[in-house]
Amino acid sequence: MVQRKGFYAELAPMWQRIQTLYMLLAAAALVFIGMQGLGNTESMIGGLAVALFLANITYFKHRKRQFMINRLAMFAVLGLIGSIAIPMLRSNSYDASLTPTLVASLLALGLGSFANRAIQKDEAKVKSDRRFRK
Repeated sequence: MVQRKGFYAELAPMWQRIQTLYMLLAAAALVFIGMQGLGNTESMIGGLAVALFLANITYFKHRKRQFMINRLAMFAVLGLIGSIAIPMLRSNSYDASLTPTLVASLLALGLGSFANRAIQKDEAKVKSDRRFRK
């Protein structure tokens, strides 16, 4: 008799990977940015990045897809950094300090790159295991 895995038992490997933690923390940093009361454009870009990071967590069985979507999320975060930093740098005042929104978006970008590095290491481990199985 075949025993069926439950929904939670199937998702258990997802939480055992470090890239899941990195993507979850990046999404949390971007949610913090959303609570800062930014403009419409920044909120849309940040929401897109949060959606990509959170949706990307569920692609734990497809590492290549996860890597590409994570890269798209990082490009969205770069757009968010640009939409926050460029007006700040164009102003004539010399108060171009690191605001909490800029720090949180830079943190999300760093966590996204850590997640990509962990995905690549995971893919390398799987490829080396397949080589030994042949």
